[in-house]
Amino acid sequence: MIESKIANVIEVPAREPLACRGEEVVKSTLLLEGFACRYKNDQTGARQAVGIHVPGDFVDLHALPLKQLDHDIVTIGEVKVATFDRQDLTDITQKSPRLANAFWFSTLLDAAIHRKWIFSHGRHRAEARIANFLCEIYVRLDMVGLVTDNAFHFPLTQPDIGEVTGLTGVHVNRVLRWLRNRGLFVVDKRRIQILDYDGLARLGEFDPDYLFHSFARPEHAP
Repeated sequence: MIESKIANVIEVPAREPLACRGEEVVKSTLLLEGFACRYKNDQTGARQAVGIHVPGDFVDLHALPLKQLDHDIVTIGEVKVATFDRQDLTDITQKSPRLANAFWFSTLLDAAIHRKWIFSHGRHRAEARIANFLCEIYVRLDMVGLVTDNAFHFPLTQPDIGEVTGLTGVHVNRVLRWLRNRGLFVVDKRRIQILDYDGLARLGEFDPDYLFHSFARPEHAP
């Protein structure tokens, strides 16, 4: 039913907006390939990431009832998206309670991830913040079959990770080097391979229960 309502499938370059704060959202966007990020900006233009989207996510379901967003959504690398007329999605929710519940679950999952990020920012040291974030992305990509040999595509730069974790680029660089030197993961051309999932999870105090998925704990975790 969802596939039949796709209005268009398009490729969007890196660092391009998918939705802008305050503008009326007339279409909904499903991320098919690539990563997108939710941002809030302060008065100086400095950004804070408030959410990361991976393939399979609707990036703007919050706008379905609200008709606009209070934040910006921007691509990280190149992405492929499917777009839907907002009214078509509204019709789907009225015709299919099961899909309406799925959309509702998706927005509730976003809220659970937001709460985890807030807790991590307030209570975790830098090493734990980054470890927790890497574990989260690993599990979310594993849920949708995008982890192979414990490795996954990761287009975020060190400044991006800083905006996610509330750290400076210099601090992120130092922490990533510290984590790599302990054999927790390796990076090669925008691809991360997790070498010690359990060690990374312990460091980040990561428990995937907040992702509310029966396969939240990867069965093939290293």
